[in-house]
Amino acid sequence: MLTKLKYGNTNTYLIRGTGGNLLVDTDWAGTLPAFCRAIKAQNLQICDISWVLSTHYHPDHMGITADLTDLGVPLILFDVQLPYIHFSDSIYAKEKNRFYKPVDESRAKILRCGESRTFLASLGIAGEVIHTPGHSEDSISVILDDGNAVVGDLPPYSALAAEEDETVRNSYKEILSRGVTRLHYGHMVSERVK
Repeated sequence: MLTKLKYGNTNTYLIRGTGGNLLVDTDWAGTLPAFCRAIKAQNLQICDISWVLSTHYHPDHMGITADLTDLGVPLILFDVQLPYIHFSDSIYAKEKNRFYKPVDESRAKILRCGESRTFLASLGIAGEVIHTPGHSEDSISVILDDGNAVVGDLPPYSALAAEEDETVRNSYKEILSRGVTRLHYGHMVSERVK
């Protein structure tokens, strides 16, 4: 089951499986108290979150990831993201955000996207993670077999006809080839496709 958590500027998603819960994306550094209130409204605690992952490592999608790992939520990281996980460090430093903690990749479970179906199955979640560059080179999407997909900050599919970036078009081709019928974005309302 996919649940949107809105506690700041970024839509984050909780995917509940029969064997664990996956949090997809977080908001800006400093939003941990608001996050705790959002999951409490879902009758959850931090200890109920089995894993956290980010669709990409921009500041508004990974800001409290290190806070969550410090609280015991393990991080899942995909190999295509490794070169980019510290992308936000200089942005937060420039902002002088006192709440930000860099991600410690040595504490993460690192997988290839091709291994994601087995990983998600261990949580009782039917789906996979695929590399979907376009917004950023490290962008991934979580594709669920029920037709839902969390695509982070990919440009809206409804505007694809005007999209000139072939990388974005190819990412959507890969997403739709997996039977996706609903797209869930980082900053927009969900959109039905097909």
